[in-house]
Amino acid sequence: MTAPMPRGYRSVTEYRFREEQADAIVRATAYHRKDFGRSVIWFSPREHVGIRLSIATPFQRTSNTGLGSLDRLPLELLHDVLLRLDMHSLFNFRQTNLRSRQMVDSLKQYQAVVSHGLNLFCALLRTRLALGVSLFDFYYALCTKACTLCGEFGGFISLLTWNRCCFKCLQGAPETQVQSLAAVRKQFHLTKAELDQLRSFKTLPGIYSMEESVYKSRVTVVSVHQAILVSGRQPHALAQAQPANSGRNQKFNFMGSCALPYYDRRTGRVEHGMSCAGCQLALEKYIIGSRGEKWASEARDKVYAQDGFLKHFRWCEQAQLLWRSSGEGNNRPTELPEAARRRGFFNRRE
Repeated sequence: MTAPMPRGYRSVTEYRFREEQADAIVRATAYHRKDFGRSVIWFSPREHVGIRLSIATPFQRTSNTGLGSLDRLPLELLHDVLLRLDMHSLFNFRQTNLRSRQMVDSLKQYQAVVSHGLNLFCALLRTRLALGVSLFDFYYALCTKACTLCGEFGGFISLLTWNRCCFKCLQGAPETQVQSLAAVRKQFHLTKAELDQLRSFKTLPGIYSMEESVYKSRVTVVSVHQAILVSGRQPHALAQAQPANSGRNQKFNFMGSCALPYYDRRTGRVEHGMSCAGCQLALEKYIIGSRGEKWASEARDKVYAQDGFLKHFRWCEQAQLLWRSSGEGNNRPTELPEAARRRGFFNRRE
């Protein structure tokens, strides 16, 4: 029998609001967890200042040089070829001459990727995984909203398996576990031929995990899931593999992932995911979590797309309290938690 929700957490009746109030409700009662995005591969916006404009904009002058034999292809066929190019080759092709730059920049898929997925693009280039990801793959991932493993909002990409995943699955799902090549070779007794079948890369120096641990050395890592498939073990071996969420090992999951927003190709809207300030407030008031219940912290850490959050808001009593105290979006809520103001718990890195 399911235990009843604590008083003050779930509202007795469903809260009704007008459609035109939706954006104001989100601004007043939800917040983006920046700390989640900075626990994985992350680059400061300052690093993109010098390239953001040039990587998406053609030079404003006429090209006198063509594309050679590629100019003989119908435009639609050439676009299709470029969509199927891996991101590394596309990056190099774009730098060939003015005509190639204009051709790549004319692709709506490329514009969406470099506008909203620049961090991930940089991660692919620096890890040399860009060779295995096409522009079509990248754009498809950008336009995918749900975690491929649990169906919740997926704000991350696991680089080695190229799966959209949520923050919870990134840390604990068997399919997203990442480990050092040396450890996997020892654990599964893989031959050189089997090791050669695994996608791998050297981790990037940076600050990783929710503990904000600094890692300077580069370690070659692989997907544990792919290693099990290559070794021929049964799928249940995933659960028997060394637990990735046991501190020492989990760091590689963060080092092997990058945040990626969701791009709605129909509306052009971009969503980075949002968490409920009301659930954080409920924890701080000890309305939930007073006995250390796991579900309470999971409720606080859950990340929603906007439509999912608004469904949650209809029944979240503390989020409704924040909304009312904001004068229905006209002021900052009087009890807005510090974590919501700071967009998480990390120290500033800008």
